[in-house]
Amino acid sequence: MKKIAKTIALCAFALFFGMNVMAQQGDWAGQVKYKLTWQGNVPQGVPTEWTSKVYKNLESTDFINYISLNGFLKTINNSNNNMVTYMVDFSMFPDEGPTEGMSGKWYFKDKVDLAKIAEKIKYEYTGNTKEIAGVKCQEVKVIPLGSDAKEEDSELIWVTKEVGPKVCMTYYPGLDAFPMEFPMQFSSELSITFTVTELQKGKASQADLMLETGYEEISKEDFQEWMQKLQGAAQEGAAEDDDDM
Repeated sequence: MKKIAKTIALCAFALFFGMNVMAQQGDWAGQVKYKLTWQGNVPQGVPTEWTSKVYKNLESTDFINYISLNGFLKTINNSNNNMVTYMVDFSMFPDEGPTEGMSGKWYFKDKVDLAKIAEKIKYEYTGNTKEIAGVKCQEVKVIPLGSDAKEEDSELIWVTKEVGPKVCMTYYPGLDAFPMEFPMQFSSELSITFTVTELQKGKASQADLMLETGYEEISKEDFQEWMQKLQGAAQEGAAEDDDDM
């Protein structure tokens, strides 16, 4: 669902792999493995699986670059204090032209305002259940709120309360369960369905979900300004290519 996907995040994800998992939400630690099912006008070389880590109420995910669909963002999501730490690796950029000053590894922090999220999105359990990756899952209807919200913008996802942080901080912030199967729509011509395939208990520690060394802090505003510059440069490059044709 396009609207919710844009509101909540730029793609990226995390899930765990294992068999016969007996766990409790908020206490679980391990890796989550997803299968990515692409639909529509799919670019070559897109990833078909994704792995992330969970340690109790911490979750680490890789984002999907919304421009090139290559991973370039990592996050640490802390549902104890509703804080998300973003790690951005721009070390491959030349320190000249539109990327001047960007080259390097950077991080910034952003506190999720769950009260504001609750004004924009409602989560409604339907009562339907099924099993995914060996755990019981419940169906949830994600409903956008607001004067411009439309029924067709709602989407159905599957979640579990057996693993993961007590509160989701990534794709569905404020959700009191862990997403196990959900869609992500980039455009009318490109979408993905994420489905957890394996939960591997015990394959994560608190040290795995700490800020990595070698990153320097920047402000969220600086990062947003950089993204605008990159988007502008990409649009200019596309226009020049059209002129050369």
